[in-house]
Formats: sequence, structure tokens, C-alpha cells
Amino acid sequence: MMVATLGISLPEVRQTLLLSEIEAGSLFSVIFIVAAIASPISGRLSDKIGRKAVLVTGISSLCLGFALSGLSPGYPMMLVFLALAGLGYGFNTPSLYALMSDLLPERRGLGASLVSVAYGIGGSLGSVIASSIIARAGWRMAFLTVGVIGLVITGLEMVAIKNVSKRQALKGQLPYRKALSRSLILLGLAEFFGGSVFWSSASWTATVLRTAKELSLSETGFVMGLWGMTPMIGALLLGPLSDRFGRKAVILWSALPGAVAAFVVYYLLTSPGALALGLFLFGTLKASVPTLIVALAQESASTDAAGTASGVVMSMHYVAAVVAPLVAAHLIASTGNMILTMILTSSLPLVVYGGLIAAVREKPRA
Repeated sequence: MMVATLGISLPEVRQTLLLSEIEAGSLFSVIFIVAAIASPISGRLSDKIGRKAVLVTGISSLCLGFALSGLSPGYPMMLVFLALAGLGYGFNTPSLYALMSDLLPERRGLGASLVSVAYGIGGSLGSVIASSIIARAGWRMAFLTVGVIGLVITGLEMVAIKNVSKRQALKGQLPYRKALSRSLILLGLAEFFGGSVFWSSASWTATVLRTAKELSLSETGFVMGLWGMTPMIGALLLGPLSDRFGRKAVILWSALPGAVAAFVVYYLLTSPGALALGLFLFGTLKASVPTLIVALAQESASTDAAGTASGVVMSMHYVAAVVAPLVAAHLIASTGNMILTMILTSSLPLVVYGGLIAAVREKPRA
């Protein structure tokens, strides 16, 4: 909800605070840069002191930072408060994935997919709520509203999530260096390449549809609306399949066909209907990122390092969020060819992603 609200309200924020394009873009960048740094720390902390403490700390920082950013009188103060929100963002997600792993140890694919679905629902609700409040009371009230919703969630988590036992809380004593296994490093790199496909396509696909494919604004809105549902649909489909057939197999079955689908979509398709169908297939196939990577990393790690594994994977996901849109923008500027750029930032990384997954040793599962 926070990211969607910031995106919807960005024109009003720029107008109020007199921000340049670079300053406006940095509001997103600071969130993901801080989240990338905080994620491996929070994952490790959740192994050492328990999921609940880290999760509650994360959602508290997230909602407090975002609410205060809505009261900021200028750009520097808003950047500071969004950095606090980014800290909460980085604390929240890895500990949540780790908690779901604890709750569903035999069905981690389903657990991770539920997190992804909730993330997508929050994005949709954030867009609807923010646009409605901005129209009536301005962007600052939208920020405060999302902050209050976050406080309610914090209270629910404090009451509903059970404290772990002392024995469980003493987990995670394995030195961090030993927790970083070969498989975890490979999965972190795989997440960077897979995540870069998500972030570059999320950033530039709408522009490509309107500019290179010459779709109207309404046609682009329809296609992108359908495409926006694919992470949830793909996660619900691929997560349970991976519980049955194995993470590695399902990721490979989806990654390489996804690379082909991306090439076909961007290079060959032109009509709105064909593009909608093609992007729906492409988006569904790439939904293994980060859902199945997190689950595979947790199973590849030692039994007391599920949080550490989640933190490493999500850190690389946020690094990709910062890097991938900038790389795509540079390629578009240097080549002048949007179609070639989208192929280079979607099909090629998915092939590398599949190759890295193929090199991972998957532990036998019951």
C-alpha cells in the first residue's frame, strides 16, 4: 500500500515540494536502497531473537516513517522519513517470509505464495484508497491514512502472533559467514537477475506499449491492469506446484518458457488482444520471483538460518529494484530501441536466472 500510494501521489508531491525528476525518483530509490541494506540484517536478527520482534519493529518503522513523510515540509526531511520507512520495509518482508516458513514447513511454496498474493492485494488497495483520498483531502492525508492502517496492523501482530519459546529464540547461532552457503549465494544472484526482469518490465512496459506498440491510453491501461494480476495468479499456481514437484523443477519449467514468452511479446505482438494475452502468460511464468527463490533458499539453508536466507534473497530483490530501471533507461537512451531494450532486460536475464537455478543443489524433500 505504501509503494502504491507514493506512486499514485507523486505528481502532487512534486508540485507541493517543487521536486525535479531526479529528486522525485530518489523518493523510491531511498526506500529500496535502505531496504536492501536492512534485509540481510533483519533476516539474521529474526533467527537470533525471533520473528515477532523483528516483524513488529519493521511494520512500526514502516508506518511511522511513511506517515511522518506525509507531514514533511520539504524534500530533505521527506527523504529522511522515507529512509526510515525503507528500514521498516527491509525488516518486514524477510521476517514475514521466515515466519510463514515456520508455520508451513512442509508447504513453503504455498506459504511464500500467500505473502506474494497479499503484497499484490495491498498494492491494488493502496492505489484505490490513495486516489480516493487525494481527490478529497490531498496527498498528505493519503500518507497519514496508510500510516494509521499500518499502526492497526502493528497492533494485530502484537496481539495475534505468539512469542517463540526460549529454545526457538536461541536459534541462529551459526556464524553469518558459514550461513552463506554456495547455494544461498547462487540463489541471491538468481534473485538479482530474476528480480531485474520484474522491476524493468514494471517500470517500462507501459511506456513501450504506448510508444513502440502505439496502443491508446485506455488500451494500455487494460493490458497493464491484466498484467498487474499475474504475480498473484502465478504465485498461487507455481507455489503449490513447487510443493509437489520441487522448487528447482518448477522454476526451470517456468523461467525458460518465460524468456521465450518475453521475446515473443516485445518483438512480435502488436494488437492489444495479443499483447494482453502474451503479457499475461509472461507475467505468470516469471512469478517464481521472489516467491519460489525464498522457499528454495530456506530449504537450502541450515535449519536455524531460514531468516538469514530470506534476508539475503530479498536484499538482492531490492538491489534489482534500484539497478534494473536505470539500466533499462540507459539502454533506451543509448540504443534508441525500446523493443531491443525490453528483450535484453527480460529474455536474457531469465536465461541467466535459469542457468543459476540449474547450478543449485536442491535438498531432498519429504
